[in-house]
Amino acid sequence: MATKTLSDVRLILRNDTTANWTSGDPVLLKGEIGIESDTARFKIGDGTSAWTALPYAGAIIAQSSTNGNITVNGTDITVYTLPVASSSVIGGVKSGGNITVNGSTGAVTVNEATKATQLKTARTVSLTDDVTASTTWSAAGALTLACTLAASGVTAGTYTKVTVDAKGRVTAATNLAASDITGLLGTAATKNTGTGSGNVPVLDSNGKLSTSVLPSLSIMDVYTVANQAAMLALTCQKGDIAIRTDENKTYILSGDSPSTLANWKELLTPTDAVTSVNNKTGAVTLTTSDISEGTNLYWTAARFNSAFAAKASTDLSDTSDIVRYSDTGIIINCGNA
Repeated sequence: MATKTLSDVRLILRNDTTANWTSGDPVLLKGEIGIESDTARFKIGDGTSAWTALPYAGAIIAQSSTNGNITVNGTDITVYTLPVASSSVIGGVKSGGNITVNGSTGAVTVNEATKATQLKTARTVSLTDDVTASTTWSAAGALTLACTLAASGVTAGTYTKVTVDAKGRVTAATNLAASDITGLLGTAATKNTGTGSGNVPVLDSNGKLSTSVLPSLSIMDVYTVANQAAMLALTCQKGDIAIRTDENKTYILSGDSPSTLANWKELLTPTDAVTSVNNKTGAVTLTTSDISEGTNLYWTAARFNSAFAAKASTDLSDTSDIVRYSDTGIIINCGNA
């Protein structure tokens, strides 16, 4: 038997609390792993020793409450030590310039920075170009600027047309002229109302256009009549349909006069050569009881179960992918996280 590999298998190792491991004190098989679920520590069995007699495997590393230490299996171990502060050193940072370290207390004092010193001198702040303003400011107080907007050259007033530059400033202003109105409304503003050529039509009191300006429309109506006389008495137009209930036939009016029998044309339907199915007529519904099986047997759950039970797994198309208890050399690949 060839070696088989199982992919994406999830394993749950033998695990329990420390108290339950201790109270049960089982003997693990050789190479069997037992995990303490409350401490994350584990032991590997040797096939003969009880749980309490087995040593823990690996080490448990945790964060220590002492700065510079880590805890390994419950014991603190020093990893690093900060240098002792002096007049020139605090935690590896050299004292000097604007920073002073007190050698006895370790206190750090930051003197006035150079840039902060420059803010002590008052400065003049000015705005030019589109707005003008000027004031003196120092770091000791708030900065307030009273700005004056540059004049645009447009006389103050109310206008209907303005010209604005890229900065949003009004550079010119005028009022609308008659030519502006025509340009806004289009050519309709120059036309008279009416139904003649070149006129703009007006809706009536019902909100509809006059029939004189609408093209002829053909609407197909469908009528149900009891007999020929009722069909010839219809008030309808070309293209309308009459359904005759006395003979289960449908006619369409092909001429202008509905009272002329020749103008009514029967709508033909295709003939059906099948008159019955398994001696049934009308809307036929067949079941397996109506049709004999012949050489092709009907599917049933009982037949399937019987045939499937008689088959061996080696008869399946994917038999090479099936793992049996007799297989050896199985590799379990737990996959990635």
